[in-house]
Amino acid sequence: MLANPLRPFIAVLRIPGAMAFSSAGFVARLPLATVSLGLILYVSNETGSYAFAGLLQALFAITSAVAALFTSRLADRIGQRPLLIVLPFIYSSALILFVAAVHMSWGRWIQSILIVLAGATFPSFGSFVRARWAYVTNRQTQKLRSAFALESIIDELIFAIGPLLATTLAFSLGFPSPLIVGAALTLVGGLLLASLKSTAPPIHIAPPSVESQQGALRQAGLFTLVVATTGVGVLFGSFDVAVVAFTAKSGAPAFAGLILSLWALGSMFGGILFGSRHLNISLPRQLLFTSMLMFIIALPIPFLNSSVLLAFVAFLSGFAIAPTLISAFSLAERLVPPRLLTEGLTWANSGLAIGFAGGASVGGYLVDTVGTGWAFALGVLGAAFTLMVSVASQKVWEHNSAERPLPDPAIVLNPDPMPGPTAGGFVDDPHPLPKPEPTS
Repeated sequence: MLANPLRPFIAVLRIPGAMAFSSAGFVARLPLATVSLGLILYVSNETGSYAFAGLLQALFAITSAVAALFTSRLADRIGQRPLLIVLPFIYSSALILFVAAVHMSWGRWIQSILIVLAGATFPSFGSFVRARWAYVTNRQTQKLRSAFALESIIDELIFAIGPLLATTLAFSLGFPSPLIVGAALTLVGGLLLASLKSTAPPIHIAPPSVESQQGALRQAGLFTLVVATTGVGVLFGSFDVAVVAFTAKSGAPAFAGLILSLWALGSMFGGILFGSRHLNISLPRQLLFTSMLMFIIALPIPFLNSSVLLAFVAFLSGFAIAPTLISAFSLAERLVPPRLLTEGLTWANSGLAIGFAGGASVGGYLVDTVGTGWAFALGVLGAAFTLMVSVASQKVWEHNSAERPLPDPAIVLNPDPMPGPTAGGFVDDPHPLPKPEPTS
């Protein structure tokens, strides 16, 4: 029985070159989890301030999301290889300098500038890998769905492994080590991906037109979807900071990595179960139900006083995270026309990043001033906000997503500075994509 769900993933990995670039992408993306938690561990240990640690994590998330808007478009124009060589080198250098700046107390403004530089130069590995999948599968719908589902599962696997790796390194080798190892992994993974020329998609320059100048955010329903995703981001950001503080005050700081890993592991299983089934309800309804489940499961978290209980509830809560993200990004696909797919998905992901930044910074402040329970409560409020926006937006989402054609998979998909499955692998319309027109 286990072989059937795995068969589509094994099939796409047998495509020539697929295993190589997917593995390189995994190595390059792993620092998304190690650096995020490593920032909080290192800065809070060196400065004693969770607020400043949360602020730095927020700056990293925001700059990553904003820069991704430009680097993904640039990759379409000049190709992936130049960016995969230059950006990882700058990113790794900035992160190493940041470690030195914190250790030598160079000043918080210098530390902030360095972390902004690191965030701005973290390559859009998720979009690069998914673009390669579109190329090597020759835009065949079923293979693409399996490939995107595989990458979504890898995203969650990264956030299951990353926190454990970060805490193990921090408490065995020293608190700067998760950041140093993260810098090395990004550089190695980026250069490996750059060396795989045969699977790199060709450069595509779209001819200018009046329609192409219209922004995705002007499409009906997308703005409210972006607003809804900010609530999920608040849950992510506040939970990260609160878990580190909670376990530290409980006398078991290394337990933070296990809790965050269980959260991601639950999300990975939730993504597999949700994504492997075709639901006969619309995407807006799916988002409504998954966000409701996410809110209900998160409700008891602020009242827990045991790390063991927190780990258990975090694992259960994760089951609702991936389905919520799958529904949100799949809905974003439907709310924008194919020519605006990349921008539309990037806006949705930017909503996550904005919420993450707010949750991390405000959550850190709450930890320092009133306690971890209030930081967890902030995450619950974020989940409630997503649910409320989903309820209020049902009519506009239903009206504007019903007749949208499926997107062209050749378009480079959204970068993923945030955890969670990416849209494309799971859609609620079984009709195949139109064949691309021949080019001269």
